[in-house]
Amino acid sequence: MFPVWLQAEFWGLVGGSALLLGAAVGYFIRIPQRAIATIMAFGAGVLIWALSFELMDEAYKRGGFDSTAIGFLGGAAVYTAANWFLNQQGAKHRKRSGSLHPAKTESSDSGLAIAAAGGILATISDTMIPEAFEETHDFAGLITVCGFLAAFVLSKLGET
Repeated sequence: MFPVWLQAEFWGLVGGSALLLGAAVGYFIRIPQRAIATIMAFGAGVLIWALSFELMDEAYKRGGFDSTAIGFLGGAAVYTAANWFLNQQGAKHRKRSGSLHPAKTESSDSGLAIAAAGGILATISDTMIPEAFEETHDFAGLITVCGFLAAFVLSKLGET
């Protein structure tokens, strides 16, 4: 059996290489817009799961409803205001990117994490789902639910 630190290094390398592999595929291979839309809808479901079970639940357990709601709405308001401001400055004609999200913090009980959760949900609603719907139409909701369910199942695999 390998030491835990070596196993952690291996799995970190596997996870990190997925990002590099995805970047290489995106750079060298033309991916149809419909496939990108499907991936975005699936990713939206995964992010909604993360908001629901990782960030919101933990914040509620630690800080109660009021502080959780204020942080969540605050994050969404900051994202929406920044997006509106950028659109007023001409950014509405920018290339749509799908999503750029802050990394999940180590401590999901922080106010920053719950504010980020509100911003992430606003991003999902403003960009990912509408872009996915443009190409996948009637299947965007189902694909989003599949992403949510996949994230849920993966989170439960380690539990006994």
